[in-house]
Amino acid sequence: MVFNEVEINNFRGIKYLLLPDLKQVNLLVGKNNCGKSTVLDAIFLLSGFSNPILNMRINQFRDYNSFTEDDIALNFYNMQTGNHIYIRGNINDKIIRELKISPVVSQSKIVLSKNDISSLTLSNKEADISTGLTMNFGYIDSHGEKKSDSATIRLNKKNEEKLEIKFPKEYKETLSTAYISSKYAFNIAVEQLTRIIEEKQEKVIVEILQHIEPRIKSITVLKSQINVDIGLDRLIPINMLGDGIRKLLAIVTALYACKDGAVFIDEIDNGLHFSSLSSLWKAIIKTADLLNVQVFATTHNIESLQSLNKVLSEDGYADSQNDIMCYSLRHMPTDELKAYKYPYEKFQYVINQEIEIR
Repeated sequence: MVFNEVEINNFRGIKYLLLPDLKQVNLLVGKNNCGKSTVLDAIFLLSGFSNPILNMRINQFRDYNSFTEDDIALNFYNMQTGNHIYIRGNINDKIIRELKISPVVSQSKIVLSKNDISSLTLSNKEADISTGLTMNFGYIDSHGEKKSDSATIRLNKKNEEKLEIKFPKEYKETLSTAYISSKYAFNIAVEQLTRIIEEKQEKVIVEILQHIEPRIKSITVLKSQINVDIGLDRLIPINMLGDGIRKLLAIVTALYACKDGAVFIDEIDNGLHFSSLSSLWKAIIKTADLLNVQVFATTHNIESLQSLNKVLSEDGYADSQNDIMCYSLRHMPTDELKAYKYPYEKFQYVINQEIEIR
């Protein structure tokens, strides 16, 4: 398991959040716009704290592709770059990762028009002009020593269409993670499935998919397209079987690609019929356990919670009850985001009693 505790400070709408007692599968629930996806983004940043490009990628998940001087403040609390972002993750009571994100402020000469000067706020101080972001991170190496390094992403002064990326000198990432957004690019699943087939592991994928579509006999990649055999005279593109089967395939292939790592899934049940939700949870629980993958997922679908509750009471899955944690997120008046924990017994009680936790 990657993290047993995560702390998030000054990230987007979250002034402070502590997620304690993380398990192998962690489910985030709450009202719309309460910060569920933001929590996923923050932990994903922490898992790739040496990659400055992730600062843009997490915004692209929301179809926002811009990165200009005006965009640099977007991920800071209240859009104030003075509120430096701090995210840490613990395992076995040790800090194994911590990330501090701050703006790169230009202190060299700049060029302003007369109109620019006249529009500046009347002050005796120079205006800070953010030109990029610095990711300062700390970690514990294989020898138990605490190390630190940094990476940056900044605007190119001569060409606004280009970015200057500086990766760390020494640190090399060994943790494998994947993010499945609500608008997941399916071509990533194609790449992952290709590697799985090369490793002769596609039989396991087929067995999982058969829970939703029993007719599937085999799966392959031809001309950058996933095709399945459902007993017809020819293979058919998996796209023809609907969004649910593609969503399940995307999740399972991501789990296989991230052995000993973590997978982040936004709106985990999006595109799936309620009758398929039990198969989804069974696939996640078994695959995550088999490959030692930690899962973080969001939902606001009561049918998904009911399906998970039902699966955990079945033979063969009861042993996983202690590997699941549900967090109900609530905004406090102070902008602190409070996470209310629901371990299995408490989760089972509120679902059976139809007590609202979303």
